Amino acid sequence: MRPIPEFRIASFSLIGAIKFARDPLHFLKQGFDTCGDTFKIRLFREFVISREPGFFRHVLQQHSKNFKKGSSSKMLQPVLGNGLVTSEGDFWLRQRRLVQPAFHRERLQELFLTMGGLTRGFLDEMEQYRGKAAIDIDAKMMSITSDIALKTLFGNMTNEDKAQIFKQVTRTQKYLVTRVRRPYRLPLMAINGEDRQFRTDLKYFNKLIFDFIEHRRLSGEAPNDLLQLLLDSIDEETGARMNDLQIRDEAITMFAAGHETSATALSWLLWELARQPEMVARIRQESKQFETVPTFEQLMRMPYTRQVVEEGLRLYPPAWTMTREAIVDNDIEGYHIPKGTSVFMSVFELHRNPQLWENPLVFNPDHFSAENVKNRAKFNYLPFGAGPRICIGLQFAMMEMQLILSALLKRFTFENDPAHEIGMHPQIVLKSTNGIKLFVK
Repeated sequence: MRPIPEFRIASFSLIGAIKFARDPLHFLKQGFDTCGDTFKIRLFREFVISREPGFFRHVLQQHSKNFKKGSSSKMLQPVLGNGLVTSEGDFWLRQRRLVQPAFHRERLQELFLTMGGLTRGFLDEMEQYRGKAAIDIDAKMMSITSDIALKTLFGNMTNEDKAQIFKQVTRTQKYLVTRVRRPYRLPLMAINGEDRQFRTDLKYFNKLIFDFIEHRRLSGEAPNDLLQLLLDSIDEETGARMNDLQIRDEAITMFAAGHETSATALSWLLWELARQPEMVARIRQESKQFETVPTFEQLMRMPYTRQVVEEGLRLYPPAWTMTREAIVDNDIEGYHIPKGTSVFMSVFELHRNPQLWENPLVFNPDHFSAENVKNRAKFNYLPFGAGPRICIGLQFAMMEMQLILSALLKRFTFENDPAHEIGMHPQIVLKSTNGIKLFVK
């Protein structure tokens, strides 16, 4: 077995943890530059950090049962409950079977109609910013993807409820980011009101979801949304249905895991494309086949737009890291990983590894040409994970991002604000430091 190089960032774990929390991307780059594609660090306990494709293959696919979700996943459980992101073992497998039909192609085509209608209205709203001051495009993308998530999940909802959910989810996400990234602040959060506000928000959110479920059961209505699918789902092996708590957990998981990742990816894409007029022209060429928003069939005939989205997910992966804990001893790529070791896999660095990608820091949709995709090793590109726990909403997210991007670029031109400094700020997803401001033309 090869020894795992140790990256010594500080004499004390607390100092190292603070340095990592302040700038994790710089921390990781330093580690890989110093030690190679796999190294270990001590931040209160030992972590093995890797960007080797073989590491991802072993942990996510070949020997996925040798690992459980990392400690950060446990911190999400107060919100996500026992949904697909946080659950484990046989219960997770049962839930995956129950939820999977929601994302079959036929169902996606039906949900696409809802996406298209909301996107059409969003385009009209965006007109008010044309020729005005630069806007925070991340906030606008969060708005449309949140609307799509809520509409496809719950059907009709009042604007007041939507606004309240958006406000409380945003506050809750900020709270969770602090818990995951800055655990040394937990004692302060218990006394400064953050814990109390979190419990209040969660109580409101739970009541709203349970009220939706109860109303749906009592009304006898059966609209074509994801909530109804969860209510109707039956486990083929046992004949059992989900109870209300399980439905609540899966509904919140779908909303939380879905809308922010897509919004973040779209924000980075629009910022990047504001510097790439030739790429925008090629997307518009494909967009000539539709008037305002594409149909599902038209979207399938837009390969370059898909390449652009895939390249955005490579260079700016919303799910920038994956963590697991070994529950048995493992030998991975010549390294011995003992039981109990925390494994931190950097998707961000995997996607920017110069050994795997030509000119990895250059935004180039040709990375995803048919020929390059055919020749690329499977585990070099993992924006949605891999193996049994690959993101269940992968196709939903891809068609949502392609739809919104193509419709926006057909109608508007975006320009970067030179006075606004852009930086990457990894939270649960790969956010920007101060938002992304663009002019709408």
